[in-house]
Amino acid sequence: MDETEAPAPVAPPPVPRSIGERLRAGRERAGLSIAASAEKLHLDIKVIEALEADRFAELGASVYVRGHLRRYADFVGEPGAELVANYTALSARPVPPDLTQVPHPERRTDPRRLVTPLVGLVCAAVLLLAIWWVLSGSRPGAVQTGPVQTSAEPPTASAVTAESSLPPGPGDLAVAPPAAATPPPSAGGAPATAAAEVPPKREDPSPARETGLKLELTNDSWVEIYDARGGRLFYDVASAGSVHSVSGRGPLRVVLGNAAGVTVEVDGQARQIPANAADGEGARFVVNRSGSISRTR
Repeated sequence: MDETEAPAPVAPPPVPRSIGERLRAGRERAGLSIAASAEKLHLDIKVIEALEADRFAELGASVYVRGHLRRYADFVGEPGAELVANYTALSARPVPPDLTQVPHPERRTDPRRLVTPLVGLVCAAVLLLAIWWVLSGSRPGAVQTGPVQTSAEPPTASAVTAESSLPPGPGDLAVAPPAAATPPPSAGGAPATAAAEVPPKREDPSPARETGLKLELTNDSWVEIYDARGGRLFYDVASAGSVHSVSGRGPLRVVLGNAAGVTVEVDGQARQIPANAADGEGARFVVNRSGSISRTR
């Protein structure tokens, strides 16, 4: 009887790794820490941690995510174009519905629950009205100081003459209202006003001058440009052969990942990047309002 060999077990296909796992594996193969990678790429450590943990929503818009992803993948030896394509397909998936926004039936209030508070308010109002009525009725009336006439007969002429000869009482004297106080006249003869008129402030109509910056790239380079208020004017990977022009309120702060492949123009004038502004392959400098370029302090 021929003995047949048992088939060898087939190994299960490898489980596809996520984008962040591939980036972390590439960094570990290169023998780099997160802090060292962030320092070489001039990035924040939180950006590296978010990329390796697949927390792409923390990096802002998708254009920023793709720029960070391509640059970091090329740095750790992973295919940047493939990972960017995977991220694009992942972000294009439909978002699951939010079950917290499902409409619920409106709860109707039982009108019988409002009867008890309403009756209590009516009783309290009636009780307060009764107390006020009792207190107002117990006040003493006006005291009559003149002679009281007990008979219905009209007074005689002698009584009228005697009453008219009496001196007037304190209640018969008319009190004249006090005269209104007149403000003293000013030195020019016109009455002084209560408050001096304050002239309105005049606003400066001249707008703030903006500085124009133009970058021409011969090689791929990471570019960051901020205005005087910290506003982000440009934040992405610029490809070779591209030209980018921005304008903003100076001084402008610029970060270049590959300064050797970038030509700078300020307000139409060609400018040279200072040698002391170079930081390895990159450069950090400031474009002043006068158009000059100086190293970032």
